[in-house]
Amino acid sequence: MSKTILFYVSGHGYGHARRTAQIIKALQGRRPDMDVHVRSTAPPRIFAPLPAERIFPAQIDAGMAEDDALTINPAATLLRLEELIGRREAVVAQESAVVRALRPGLIVADVPFMAGHLAEAAGVPCIAISNFTWDWICEPLFAGNPRYADRFARVLPVIRDGYAKMHGALQLPFGGLSEVLKPVVQAPLVAARSRLEKAMILSRAGLDPAEPRPRVLIGMRGGLPDSTVVAAAADAGDFLFISPEATAPAGCPPNLRAIPTGPALDFTDLVSISHVVVSKLGYGTVAECIAGGTRMLWPRRSGFREDEVMVEQAPQYLPAFEISLADFRAGNWGRHLRELVELPPAPRQMRVDGAEFCAEILDRRLSDGP
Repeated sequence: MSKTILFYVSGHGYGHARRTAQIIKALQGRRPDMDVHVRSTAPPRIFAPLPAERIFPAQIDAGMAEDDALTINPAATLLRLEELIGRREAVVAQESAVVRALRPGLIVADVPFMAGHLAEAAGVPCIAISNFTWDWICEPLFAGNPRYADRFARVLPVIRDGYAKMHGALQLPFGGLSEVLKPVVQAPLVAARSRLEKAMILSRAGLDPAEPRPRVLIGMRGGLPDSTVVAAAADAGDFLFISPEATAPAGCPPNLRAIPTGPALDFTDLVSISHVVVSKLGYGTVAECIAGGTRMLWPRRSGFREDEVMVEQAPQYLPAFEISLADFRAGNWGRHLRELVELPPAPRQMRVDGAEFCAEILDRRLSDGP
């Protein structure tokens, strides 16, 4: 029986890597003897404490090209897909050789379709864990657009064929999967949860626990223009802003604090002490807000189908409020934040033990063999 499991993880954003890291931690808690390896372009630090020698970069996923954190670039995204599929044979040959050398009993994909192709070539079963697949995400972006429909129609079969070669999926909330992925098991939310007491987090962050102002965490991947951050803090002096950056912008108001993340204090810890997170509606941030009981102020993202599901379903479990792009970019946040903190609690609760749920199934699948 193999004790080795190999994860192929999308490097698009941090959400795929952060939730995979939670599953790996849960797996190691169940099976300390398990040999876990990761291949991804996501930053290796996200998978800590997994040893660095078990994490390798691998160009096996196209992701989405973005003009900024809120805007998908369709032309560049389609080009990425075409380029990846154009070198499919080389990718499969290289990665299947890696797989044969590692000799894993199972491959897990979140959620590169190429993992299905290379898993079949290496003769190792592969399953997906995700809230979406790339064909589901990309189809409305390209299929109805005359500029891209024909080109997308040529790459879509390769994407779906990769997923069809997988041995099913564990589906996380808030999204949709390729219809070719079977069987599908519904899994609870996989969410990073702080393991520290709030008093300890506040102490490490240098924040006064008696501070009466609600704390607002700026959670936009890639950051925001300094002018936006400064304007937002100035517009909402009755809130205390937290920026997970090394330094605060020049000329920032006194209610804006830079609290860099690192080994002693990570993003999840900051979420748990915040009353509001300002971020796009990505799975990772939404999941951590639900798990941490933190509200969310969000600007609308264009071209990403996941957001349509989030807008409809997430407010059942998360007090959330949309801010217009004009107000968001201008830093006119104060009025929206005040309305948000007055919202009643979410009407429903959601299980957040998805990491443990998935780890149990992976452990059983690895033990049972193909």
